[in-house]
Amino acid sequence: MSIRNVQITISILFILAYFALIGSVLAIEVSGKPIGESANSLMGELKILIGVLTAAVAQVLNFWFNTLKEHGDKNAKEA
Repeated sequence: MSIRNVQITISILFILAYFALIGSVLAIEVSGKPIGESANSLMGELKILIGVLTAAVAQVLNFWFNTLKEHGDKNAKEA
């Protein structure tokens, strides 16, 4: 497996897990069960995790768009 395939696989897995986490938190919040009020609730920690992962999504997108830009710049120099 080439390094490019590994990068693509990790990026796709990260984005899918990110949206799965957001979906699960939204499902819990919309369900109406007062999970955020109990003493053992991890909803605050999950919201912090979503904030951190949102910043990481920007880094993943930045990586791919910079890679595409560098690839395009290299093609422009060759022409």
